[in-house]
Amino acid sequence: MVSMDAEALQVEREIGIVRRFKPDVTVTNLDKDKLKTLDPAEDIGERLFSGDSLLTDSEGFALVYFMDKSIAKVKPNSLLIINGDVELSSKVSNTMINLQRGELFLQVQPQGANEFEVYTSRSLASVKGTDFGSRSDGFVWVEEGQVDVTALNSGETISLFDEMYAQVDEEGNSIDSGMLEQAELRTLNTGFDEMDTDLIQKEIILKFRDQNGQLREIRVDVFEEGQN
Repeated sequence: MVSMDAEALQVEREIGIVRRFKPDVTVTNLDKDKLKTLDPAEDIGERLFSGDSLLTDSEGFALVYFMDKSIAKVKPNSLLIINGDVELSSKVSNTMINLQRGELFLQVQPQGANEFEVYTSRSLASVKGTDFGSRSDGFVWVEEGQVDVTALNSGETISLFDEMYAQVDEEGNSIDSGMLEQAELRTLNTGFDEMDTDLIQKEIILKFRDQNGQLREIRVDVFEEGQN
């Protein structure tokens, strides 16, 4: 029988953390009556759980660090809902981002057995390790790696590679795709470096007891601000 502590630990396992942000950024979870506008003085490292929404205002930026070491950079006027789960013992994780409004750029680590997906009202982007951007209007572009893009209504799927784009139409039926010029890539990437400065990667160790009472630990990389 699984103990209540083990069950609670599994349920409450975070999917990611808000590593850096510029106001205003709000985290909500309707199922938990959660509504929190993040405070730069107190909420660096705010944990995100399955079902949480992250909203940036007209001047808000956020950098979200996921437990599989992937990173999402979120632009202003964006709304995303994060769902998924993380297995503590095996470190297998499944992450799904519902991008309802706005734009984000992701640096997704090679996934192996993991799953990482970004979807909108018209498109689904399935990722196995790449740097790519996604907009809520169904536009996806790849800086490096591979992304499989699916039109949700028709099920049509294409694979994008380095410096390619795809645009899913409003009905989610068809996909237009092609190559990007370097100038177009630079324009698409504009603004996403807002959260990049002075980050130092460190490793922390989280210890817990499994359902059999055995002490276990997992290692997680976090990012901290460097000293100028």
